[in-house]
Amino acid sequence: MDVFDGVYFVRLRCQVRRNKYLAADDDGRSICLTGQRLSHNTVWAVQHLAGSPGAEGGPFVLLRGAYGRYLFATDIQASTGPAHGVTAVQHGRPHRNTPQGLLWQAIRRRRSFVLRSAAGRYLRANGKYLRWRMAVTVAGDTGSTMLQWSVEAVPARLERPTLVDPPAQEMRRRRAPATEQEVARVVRYVRAAASGAVDEAGWRTVRINTNSLMQLRLTLANLLGQNRSALHTTLCVRAGRYAELSPLLVNLPVSNDRIDIVIVAHGTPADSALRYPNVEADPE
Repeated sequence: MDVFDGVYFVRLRCQVRRNKYLAADDDGRSICLTGQRLSHNTVWAVQHLAGSPGAEGGPFVLLRGAYGRYLFATDIQASTGPAHGVTAVQHGRPHRNTPQGLLWQAIRRRRSFVLRSAAGRYLRANGKYLRWRMAVTVAGDTGSTMLQWSVEAVPARLERPTLVDPPAQEMRRRRAPATEQEVARVVRYVRAAASGAVDEAGWRTVRINTNSLMQLRLTLANLLGQNRSALHTTLCVRAGRYAELSPLLVNLPVSNDRIDIVIVAHGTPADSALRYPNVEADPE
């Protein structure tokens, strides 16, 4: 049985650096290690793809992070780790065809797993000896223990988070608060149909100067002309036309990248299909 079967969410814990987890960095682009287990940034949604049989370890999956982007093995040489390693990043899915670097499978190795991309490289933590290094790269199989990960299933919540719920801990890797210049960006937004379908001609744009999720909620509610709609909708980020909708549960990334928001009304089939991780639950 594949370790991802029947699982909505996972954490990936480095076997060597046992208190460090794979995380979507708060710049919305990078991948790193963090000890902040209760952060949403350490949780990855598992997306199964039909027709991706994989190899020895079972079918390939996509792993989607807190900002709606996917774990991706690039072809860009990494500045840390083995000389033949490449960088791992958060990547959108703008095209129907899925690049090999987005596809992952878990292969059991001893009491843990290695994560192999369809491009043939393996997810690798760094900092075995230089403990301050938090980079994650993708490299060939050298047999290193830094390739080994524990796959921890994260249960889904029984109900959606509400606006009064305290936000889950974020990365907070920056020493100083983000400035307005660092977070100013264009937001594209559109209301989803009850089925979740999006009218690609219906996108509108607004410029915001904050990365606050609550401020984004209020701004979009005012633009839609219904101040109460913030209480009855879920904001989902869509990182590319062919990306799955991801409920936005943390503040926006600290960057100037455009972000696409799909507004899902409560009580619709699209709303019922959304899943939320219970970040405070013990591993299953």
